[in-house]
Amino acid sequence: MARVAKMHNQEVARIFFEMADILEMQNVQWKPQAYRRAAKVIATMAEDVEKIYARKGLKGLEDIPGVGKNMANKIVEYLKTGKIKAHEKLKASVSAKVGELMEVQGLGPKKIKKLNLMLGIKTIKDLEKAIREHKIAKLPGFGEKSEADLAEALKMKKEKRRPLQEVLPIAEHIVEELKKSQVVDKIDVAGSIRRKKETVRDIDILVATKNPSRVMDIFTSMPEVSKVLAKGPTKSAVILKNGIQADVRVVDKKSYGAALIYFTGSKEYNIRLREYAMKRGFKLSEYGLFDRKTGAFVVGATEEEIYKKLGLKYVKPEEREKWIF
Repeated sequence: MARVAKMHNQEVARIFFEMADILEMQNVQWKPQAYRRAAKVIATMAEDVEKIYARKGLKGLEDIPGVGKNMANKIVEYLKTGKIKAHEKLKASVSAKVGELMEVQGLGPKKIKKLNLMLGIKTIKDLEKAIREHKIAKLPGFGEKSEADLAEALKMKKEKRRPLQEVLPIAEHIVEELKKSQVVDKIDVAGSIRRKKETVRDIDILVATKNPSRVMDIFTSMPEVSKVLAKGPTKSAVILKNGIQADVRVVDKKSYGAALIYFTGSKEYNIRLREYAMKRGFKLSEYGLFDRKTGAFVVGATEEEIYKKLGLKYVKPEEREKWIF
């Protein structure tokens, strides 16, 4: 099965979904369904819309099921400018407070209308108050589970966490772009994405390379980057246009496995693993496994050799939430 990992596709789909939501709130007929239909197709395509446009032009985009000439032109506009004027105009047509409610996962235009009509909810604060007072659970079409889901969605929003399925394709896209440089020896997505957490806050990517400046130049100049927070030979950090922070760290090849363990986490798991290493006569850090007495480097290039030297079986990243030995 083809892998979906195209960042342009995810962004275009997100914009079309948002346009559909706003149009539905404005009681516009048929257009919301058309935008959602196109968005669903684009979000699951294996080929990037940018590549389709480069290869086949506007006609190639028009041939995407559910797209047509009007939406194809909007996709071209996004590829050239990073935004769609019609989308910006629609966003400006709704109040900022309603816009915030639309950003709450699981809260679509129909539910927002119902909450406003039945409980007078117009803002995030109104929604939080209604949840605390358990008013939403009593509404027809909602119930206790919906109320609990909305509470969790608000928590995610405050912590700026995103669903894994939203962030993973973006992380994979960055990895693919960096690999094209042909100077990358090793590269992995780390952090909570690698641990396959349901929600993640940001993107952490680990790289081993002999040409860090080339890697960092490519990373910080990607068209998806909105703001460069830091740029250096060992670490660069950016804010992407969708608001997600992405960090790239460059480490020595001989320390790559140790760094991958460290930056994969979780924090609790790393602490316990370091404590275990100390009991075995070692010191474990992101730079490698060292002999505690002499300070001599032992191993560090791969996770597998570190676990083996510690007398442990390899632990899958998704199992590294708590100490399991």
